[in-house]
Amino acid sequence: MKLGIKNLNDFLSKYEKFIISTHESPDGDGLGAEIAFNELLHKLGKTAFILNSDPIPDKFHFIDVENEINIYKKDFNFPDDLREYAVFVLDTNNFDNIGAAYHYIKDKVKEVFVIDHHEGGKDRLEDCFIKAEASSACEIIYGILKYFKHEPSLKAAQALYAGILFDTGSFRYPKTSPETFKTIAELVKIGANPFNIYEKIYESNSLASFELRAKMLASMEIHFNRKLILMKLTPDMLKETGAPFTEGELNINLPLTIEGIVASVLVKQDINGPLKVSMRTKGDYDVVEFAMSRGGGGHKNAAGYKSTQSLEETCKEVLLEMSKFFN
Repeated sequence: MKLGIKNLNDFLSKYEKFIISTHESPDGDGLGAEIAFNELLHKLGKTAFILNSDPIPDKFHFIDVENEINIYKKDFNFPDDLREYAVFVLDTNNFDNIGAAYHYIKDKVKEVFVIDHHEGGKDRLEDCFIKAEASSACEIIYGILKYFKHEPSLKAAQALYAGILFDTGSFRYPKTSPETFKTIAELVKIGANPFNIYEKIYESNSLASFELRAKMLASMEIHFNRKLILMKLTPDMLKETGAPFTEGELNINLPLTIEGIVASVLVKQDINGPLKVSMRTKGDYDVVEFAMSRGGGGHKNAAGYKSTQSLEETCKEVLLEMSKFFN
């Protein structure tokens, strides 16, 4: 924490103008962290704006109550002085993971600073803010706000609560710690509403999303003596149902609700998007090293990567890797 704060202070002292971004296919953690961190930068007298490559998933629109999150398009109106800006990348430790916006701004901005909680960011420990033991990027951002003695507004508190709720799997994933609950208690004191936030994230699904879930469940394969379930999410499924890709991604957690299942694999592809693999496990089944070996990252029990192979070849590859846990 001390090194991360020192690095952050050094970075803030060098620049006055910032772009804030998170990973492509943004989730509640990345979005919530952006909203709260943008508030802090403005309180510190900095110039800042949020820029993401992909739209906000419908279930997370409530996080951006003041429409602060800009979505990159080819005709996006960047500031004339873009070359005076530095970039904060939240909830991913690779700059190029922010998506299409990366290709436009990568050679135009001054420097990049990462704030993240995923394994695989060791190369950035010395000059960024990597806290792999944290439950979420939002938990880290709240700690940063406390350091600068800034109490988040109700808007920011709701955003941070939503991010922590989502990234801890409703406070049940292994990185959920006493510090996580201390943070949550403070956010509730400010006014974050646990019931309303849970309802918006988990109980406001569209019928199209439910239809997509049915198709994904129909694709499931059971492997390794009923220990692992593999599912697929394809562009055809998205076209047939009209459901958003981000809604389908969340279904990776469904198999882990089944007694005896200790691993869930989702091979997924958005319309016109890259093929990706997401892995979730229980217990000591560590999937992050495999994800990192393929250019991805994540946590011990939740990791993923992009694949350059076909869907079928990718399924074979990931099953071969997962077989090491069960042989």
